[in-house]
Amino acid sequence: MVNKFGSLSLQGKSIGKLTFAGRNLVGANADVAVAMLNVNNTLNTENVAPQAGFDFSTAFGTPLKLIDAKIIAGTARSNQRSGTRVATKTGTLLPMSDVKTDTLPEEEYDAVFVSGKDKTPHGRVRSADAFDSHDLVLFRVTPNYKTDNRGEVTRDDYDEPIISNYQFNFIQKSKSGDVGNDDNIVRILVDPAESERLQAGLKPGDKLVPQGLKFAFAGNDATDWTVYADTLVALDEKATEKPASNQSKTTTNQADKNK
Repeated sequence: MVNKFGSLSLQGKSIGKLTFAGRNLVGANADVAVAMLNVNNTLNTENVAPQAGFDFSTAFGTPLKLIDAKIIAGTARSNQRSGTRVATKTGTLLPMSDVKTDTLPEEEYDAVFVSGKDKTPHGRVRSADAFDSHDLVLFRVTPNYKTDNRGEVTRDDYDEPIISNYQFNFIQKSKSGDVGNDDNIVRILVDPAESERLQAGLKPGDKLVPQGLKFAFAGNDATDWTVYADTLVALDEKATEKPASNQSKTTTNQADKNK
């Protein structure tokens, strides 16, 4: 499977200000108790499967902090028959007065978790849980074409197919040669203009480091995650990782404002 990553560590404070809203039951059999949390004093909510012993009788509106969180693949009642999974958040929910913090240092959360076609940011995640960004070897680049609501390729005024992005397909070098590993392929999507600039001179075997990583959960039978990058740089350039995007800064800043 392409982009089959077990889980991504999620920085709870980057989601925003969290307040307790109540208890909900989720999962294929409606047997998983989760805490519903309002985000940034809005009607937007997050469901989090909390630690054992969490007090679901917590008063409505109680501020909480989320530490050592992860995003994993879960199953929803509405789509279990189709085999589609959903992103599920787990972690430890604590009173704001608790001194405990994330086990991982802040700089480890170097990518952004996004959703929707507009890549709305929902917090910072750790890309190293998915792959080593310095371990990627390029073997293929292919375009993804924009489609309409009937699944047909959209064309421009010159009847040329419109490209939505390019797939940069990589083998993880440290796992190459392992014939028992079917989950070795990492596919990263890059916008057309940047992709076309990058492709000049590229060849199979080039080692490229993604910059500005964003992860979206797909959860279908072909791929678990969709991965986007702002750009790719040659490994021998020894590039310093950049912030994931202006959107990621906005997410973090918003969270900081609401502490």
